[in-house]
Parts: sequence; C-alpha cells; structure tokens
Amino acid sequence: MTTTISEGRVKRLCNYSIASADMYYSALEQRDVYVRESPQEGLRLWGETPSGGPATSVDLCQVLLEYAMYCRSWCGMPEASYRMKNFGERLGHDLAIFLEESTPVRLADNPGVCALEAVVEAMNAYLVIERVGPELHFIIADCALYEAAERTGLRNVELAQLGLNALCQSLIHTIDPHLVLTAPTEIHPRPFFSVLAP
Repeated sequence: MTTTISEGRVKRLCNYSIASADMYYSALEQRDVYVRESPQEGLRLWGETPSGGPATSVDLCQVLLEYAMYCRSWCGMPEASYRMKNFGERLGHDLAIFLEESTPVRLADNPGVCALEAVVEAMNAYLVIERVGPELHFIIADCALYEAAERTGLRNVELAQLGLNALCQSLIHTIDPHLVLTAPTEIHPRPFFSVLAP
C-alpha cells in the first residue's frame, strides 16, 4: 500500500523479526520496513515497530544488522546467508517497483544508476561517483554498515553486507536487467559498487 502524506509518498515494503540482544530468544519483536520519497529529503528507508511508531525508527543499516542478528540467533552461517540474501533481494525488488513510479528515476538517463545512488544516499553515506572507462564506480567514503555496528553494538557486519549487496543487485536487475553490478565481497573502509552497461 502506498500513501501520500505531506512529506511525500510512503510505502511499507516488508517486515522482519528482531532477535533479543542476549541471543537467548530468536524473535522478540517485529519491525516494518518503509520507504519514503520526498522532494526535500530524497529517498528514506527505515524500520519501525508497529506498536512503537516513529519513536522506534531505525535506518537501513540497522535494519540489515538487526535481521543479520536474528538469522544468526537461530541458524548456522550457511542458512543465515541464504535468508539474508533473500531478504535483501525482496527489499531491492520492492524498492525498485516503488522507484519506478518516481518521476526523477523514470526521467533519468540511467534509471538503474539513479536508483543505486538513492539507496547509498539513504544510508547517509558520503558518495563519490567516478567513471572508469565504460564503468561507473560508486565509492562510499565511509563504511556505513561498520559505523552503524559500532554505534549500536550489533555484530554480523559481513552478513549485513551480503544483504546490502543482494538488495542492490535486485534493485538494479529489476529496474534495468542490462546493467551489470559488481558489489564488494568483504568489508572495506571505502567500499564501492561498480556498474557496467553492456
């Protein structure tokens, strides 16, 4: 369901379970993931609990870290990686559908690149875009996932990175299947995504 409010269009994308921090209980609460697009703020992705509303709001990095913790609270790494990848792919696909209705994305010369740029900016990461031959490199000046992990005390940054990579791959593939996205495979102080138009 998409609604329009004074701050812009809002859509609930999905929900996920939150594990307790002590890892004794695999599911403590549910959190809904929303996307909002507004002319003033651009794209915003966040999660909040249904019972707590905006007071429980967390950013995209924390959403990925929380889901990674939930997966690791009840399953081994292979299963957690599989579930994290599926979560990221579903988020990316649903976000792409939302963005395809957006005027700036529809009118952009390269809608896939425009959408990827919006996601990185929604992570509150400083972004540098460089053209290297036929590729565009999206260099993130700081590792937003690592900083969120430091700030919140949540671990499993590598698993959250897997979810982010899957989100971006799914986003790009849904919007423009001809673009090829290369994502970072490990945590790096300046991670980057590379986009190649064949």
